[in-house]
Amino acid sequence: MSPVSRLTWILRKVLSTIGGRTLAMLIVLILAYQVWIGVTAMSKVADGVGEELDRRGTFTVDVVLGFPPERFHMLELQAYGRVQGTTDNVLHLRNVTQEDVDAMARKYWIKEIRPGRSLR
Repeated sequence: MSPVSRLTWILRKVLSTIGGRTLAMLIVLILAYQVWIGVTAMSKVADGVGEELDRRGTFTVDVVLGFPPERFHMLELQAYGRVQGTTDNVLHLRNVTQEDVDAMARKYWIKEIRPGRSLR
């Protein structure tokens, strides 16, 4: 039996069960969700983010949410930079890197990431 026909046999055997079909559907849904998150992440980052670097190579961003940020959101975003404060639905972060922006943009509850303005 060739490796391809053996794999086909295994797939048919697994997909013939309810558990196998359920597992396959879950895998498809997870992959679709990851693709959707990746595609929408690109559109969340506004032009100009990361252009004004400080001496450490970090910058300030304003993270726009669709609601006033709660404790959970502040704690979650502290992993990407220092929270400088909030204004309505906007959380101000400093000491952010480009990798941090990429990771934040993948969060479904973030609407937009803009270049930050100093609150001082």
